[in-house]
Parts: sequence; C-alpha cells; structure tokens
Amino acid sequence: MERIYIILLPILFLFSSCSSDEDLGSPILSDVSTPAMPTDFEFSLTYGTYGKQKVDTFNDTIIKDLVIDGTIEAEIPLTVEEKNLIYNEMIRINIMGDLDIDRELQCATEPPSFTSWHIKMSGETKEFSYTNFCEYNGDAKNLMNLENYIHKIVVAKEEYQELPDLNGGYE
Repeated sequence: MERIYIILLPILFLFSSCSSDEDLGSPILSDVSTPAMPTDFEFSLTYGTYGKQKVDTFNDTIIKDLVIDGTIEAEIPLTVEEKNLIYNEMIRINIMGDLDIDRELQCATEPPSFTSWHIKMSGETKEFSYTNFCEYNGDAKNLMNLENYIHKIVVAKEEYQELPDLNGGYE
C-alpha cells in the first residue's frame, strides 16, 4: 500500500500544479520562432492626416507633420533592433500575404487620413494603400496597430523629439 502512495503522490502533485484558471484564449508558446530579419528588409510608411507623415527606412528619413507650419524631413535611421521589432510584427500579421482590406470597409472622413506601404523583404516587394476604415476587420485592425506601433517607436527617438513641435491641429 505504501508503494502505491509513493507512485501516486508525484502524479497527484503534477496534476495539482496545473492551474484551472488558465486563460484559454492566450496563445500557446511554441518552439517555432520568427525567422531572422532578412538583410534586404526595408519599408516606407506614409500615414496620418492627409498622409503627411512618413517613416522611410530605404532612405533613413522621417517626415513629421507640423500642421500649420507644413512638414519637416529629417534623417533619422531606425536601429537594427527597432527594425527587427517591426519586422517581427509584420511577420506576425502576415503583411506580405493576402490582406483583407476591402474597399467597402473604408469611408470618407474629414480631415481624411491616408496610409501607403512599400515593403521589401526576402527579395519580395509589396505596395498597397488605403484610407480610413469605418469598420476594422482583423487585417485592418492589425495594420492600424502596426502603424501605431511604428509611430510610437519613431516618436520615442531622441532625434525626433528634437524636431519642432506641431503648430495647430486638424478639425
């Protein structure tokens, strides 16, 4: 009888250590990792109100919308680490795949917002653009989140913070 307890005790301990409060909606981590960023990875993102802002890694430039004062262009390269973070997000949302960004989901707003992508990776090039979305399906939401993610990386850079502040606003 004592031998049964010795065998069952580790099994019971194993089962008791599993949590029943686990979030079943969270992704399961696997050994599969994002492929390494290819050496030819570059992108250009034109975005924002009237499409006046831009992040261009082909030319290491940023264009900031100053609203009333126009725009300013500056040479602000992204680091390899920053580009790698962006690359991983692009791979996660399968940006080079067939995106479902139906024109029916887009709508006119005032002032208008415009986004244009030019992406190069692994010898492949992709270009696409869109305006505001009235509804956000999976791909539209992923693209909006990626655009915001890139914008946050850029505005956190010291060189960007040294650029003039915007003057005015859009109504």
